[in-house]
Amino acid sequence: MKKNKQPKSLQNMNSGFTLVEMILYIAIVAIFMTGLVYFTLDIVYGREKSYVHQEVNQNTRFAAKRIAYEIKNAKSIISPLSGSSSSISLEYADANRNPTVINISGDGRITIGYGSSGNCPTSSPCFLTGNKVNVTAINFTNLSSGNSTNVKFSLTIEGVGDAIENQKIENFETSVELRSK
Repeated sequence: MKKNKQPKSLQNMNSGFTLVEMILYIAIVAIFMTGLVYFTLDIVYGREKSYVHQEVNQNTRFAAKRIAYEIKNAKSIISPLSGSSSSISLEYADANRNPTVINISGDGRITIGYGSSGNCPTSSPCFLTGNKVNVTAINFTNLSSGNSTNVKFSLTIEGVGDAIENQKIENFETSVELRSK
């Protein structure tokens, strides 16, 4: 039996990749790597956007619930007596909590202060919102009528982020009736 022998020059050519095969493999790997990089970037930026949204939502929820709680449990409204204001001053049955003042600080955070002594006096109030959000507006409107004492409050909170596409602005508005009336 006779073997078909190829010349040595042809045997060497069959052992490697051709230039076309190499370019094709590099192109496939480049496409895969580009897709992987874009996917990773989407995950990173999506996480950051989700974090900003979560911060804004949590701060809005906490501040709104705390303000509503304070208004509901107050004895009366000291100010605003009529109309609207960017702060509210409340009177409580407990003299140590008088006055309770809720307003916006110079650095864009909602603050609350109780009386003249204790943990959060009106001279050194505590923050209701964190430093990762900015409160751009807060408004209290006295809606009281003869038989009921009501306060409507609204607030606008936005996320503090670097990228514009990650910004989140949350508007909240509700009205609360004092229990003591």
